[in-house]
Formats: sequence, structure tokens, C-alpha cells
Amino acid sequence: MPKYNYTAKTKDSKTIRDVETASSKDEVINKLRSRGLFIVSVREIGEKKEIKASSSSTFSFFSLSLFSGQRRKRPSVKLQDLTFLARNLATTLSSGVTLLRSLEILASQTESGKLEQVLNDCSQNIRSGLSLSESIAKYPKVFSNLWQGIVEVGEASGNLPLVLERLSDYLEMRMDFERKVKSALVYPIILMFAAVGALFIFFKFILPKFFDIFQQMNVEVPAATQFIFNISKFLNNNLAVIVIGGVGSAVGFIFFTKNPQTKKIWDRIILKLPLVGGLVFLGALERLTSTIYILLESGLPLVYTLEVSSRGVGNTFLEKNIMAVKEKVRTGASLSDEFRKLNLFPMLISEMAKIGEETGSMPQVFKKIAAHYQRDLTVRVERLVSAFEPLIILFMGLIIGGMVISLFLPLFKLGSMGAAGG
Repeated sequence: MPKYNYTAKTKDSKTIRDVETASSKDEVINKLRSRGLFIVSVREIGEKKEIKASSSSTFSFFSLSLFSGQRRKRPSVKLQDLTFLARNLATTLSSGVTLLRSLEILASQTESGKLEQVLNDCSQNIRSGLSLSESIAKYPKVFSNLWQGIVEVGEASGNLPLVLERLSDYLEMRMDFERKVKSALVYPIILMFAAVGALFIFFKFILPKFFDIFQQMNVEVPAATQFIFNISKFLNNNLAVIVIGGVGSAVGFIFFTKNPQTKKIWDRIILKLPLVGGLVFLGALERLTSTIYILLESGLPLVYTLEVSSRGVGNTFLEKNIMAVKEKVRTGASLSDEFRKLNLFPMLISEMAKIGEETGSMPQVFKKIAAHYQRDLTVRVERLVSAFEPLIILFMGLIIGGMVISLFLPLFKLGSMGAAGG
């Protein structure tokens, strides 16, 4: 009877490496699962290459990986890459494919070169004895706190495929939501760039020609026409300075908003800005409630849920306040009471949280709150965009119309002078 080397994890994330005698690899997997072990790899002694537990599903994944490897992969990691990873990892694990083999398959399938490298590194870390949650924690720029918390819960409970299914459901919902917001912003962004491009061409190329014509004909231009000529002249004489200044300002702004020290100032300022502040705050509420829902639904304790969720709101000011709530809850305080005392978040959250505490249905309550804020945010963005589009058109009409009239004023004057001379 053949012997198999296996690597598995206990519910305490301890690594077990041993040899099992069985008639087939499937039998080894069933034996290990019956002991409550999480399988990392199983390989027949003397076998050069690890054989997957499910040959049919493995073949389809391997075939896809061959085709994927022929395509040139992008260097970035997108939300859709992580969504497909969560869904496919849940599928392979629930089908009996070992964790290591699943990571190898999905690394070859992903369209992101960076994610492929990260998954290969995670495989090496797992071989050296780390758990999956410990491995992905080494890459915080790729895997968010939500990912780390979900995977840790799955490993501790022995239900990693199930919690990954929930994570993939959430990520698909997030991807669909972001797609709606981005699609609403595409047209006004294109319109704005077209407007800026039109103004640049007008000031850079068209106005100087008119200026030369009027100078050659010794036409005295009105103040309005002279004003736009001065702007055009300044733009042409200082274009390099303007470009460098614009790029420098953009870099400085990015540094100000990303630097850990100055970001604290910016995160308070942005919440107070008109229009933008309300949307930023609403987006933070949507991320907070969505993360709380998915973590509680996966079985994470409330205190740890608040800690992970606070880091996902994307605003240090709000994060600090949520962490203060977490510390109160740790000592036995009520979540709804602490949200109410904070006087920062809407009453809806505290009142709904109270209902969840009384009925024992906190995950379902926060799911409803998250859905409410998603709809609210989508509607507000669409309304803002629908109001923004005519404003851009009106602005462009006034600016270009004003410049055209300013250019025609000297022509009218020149025409009247010619008629008087005739």
C-alpha cells in the first residue's frame, strides 16, 4: 500500500508533517479531514510532482493556467483580481484541492503579475510553516485587513472555504458598487478634460495669431480683448514654469495627503469641505458598516471586528474614534451606547445596532445598514454628476463665448473704421 507525506494545520494553526499509509490520495484527505485538520499538501512518497485531489477540476484549472501564462500580465493588483482569487480559492479548497496546490494554480491563472509573485511567495511561506493568514499579512498593500481577518477566522474555525465564499460575495458587491460610481463619473471627467484641452489650444495657438494680426494692422483693442491676450502671452512665455508648478503642486498634495503626520490634518479637513466632505463621510460609513457585517457574519468577535473595520474606513480621524469605541466595548460597554455617545455617526447606526444587540442579529442589521448607505451614496453621486455636467457646459459656453466676442470687438471696430474712411 502506498505511503503519503502530508502537511496539515490544526485549528490552533500548528503545522503537522507526517506520513500516512492509504490506498489512494483521496483516502488520505478524508482521514485528515475526519481528524479536523486543514490540509496544506499531500504527496505520494516517490512522486516527483504533487497530484491534485480532484483530477477533473484540476485539469480544467491547469489548462486555464497554461493559456493565462501566455498572456502578458499587468504589474498592478485590481479589486477584480482579489475577487476572483477569493472565489476560486474557495472553489478549489472545497473541491478537495490542497492549499499549496490551489495557490500554485491561482498564481498561474491571475492576470496580475504582482499578485502571481505574492501568491508564489505565500506558497513558500506556508511550506516553511506559516499559516495562510500569517503569509498574506506580509503583504498589507495587496491584502487588506479584511482579508487577513477573514482568513484568520476561517483557519481558526476550520471553515476557510466557507468564509472565503462570503468574502468573495462581499468583494463582488464592492466591485459592482465601485463600477456604478465610476461609470457615473466617466462622462463629466471626459467633458472636463475636453474643456481644459480646448482652452489650452485656444490660448496657446489661436489667440497669438489674432494678436499678431491686430498688431500688424495697428488696431487698438478693447480692454477685454487685451486681457485675454495678456493671459495667452503669459501662458506662452511661462508654459514650462506652469507645468513644473502644476506637477510640483500635485506631488506636494499627494505627499500631504499620504504622509502619516500630515494625513491626520487632511483627514479632518476633507470631512468639512462642502459637497466633497459629505460624500467622503458617507463612503466611510458604507465601508465601515459593510466590513462589520462581513466580519461578524464570518464569526469574528465584535472587538476584533471593530479593530479591523476601523483600519478600513480610510480616514485616520474616524479610525481614531472607532478605536475608542472598540476599547469601551472591550470593557463590556454596549456598542449602540458608545456610538450614540460619540455623537459623530448618524443615529441610524446606533439605533440599528441596539436592535441587533437586543435580537442577536448584528450581522443582518449591519448588512441592511450597509445596503442603505450604498444606495444613498450611489444616488448622491449620480445627482452631483447630473448637476455637474450642465455646469461644465455652461462654464465652457461662457468662457469660449466671451473670448470669441472679445476677438470680434476689434474686428467690428476695424470694419467701422473702414466704412468711415470709405
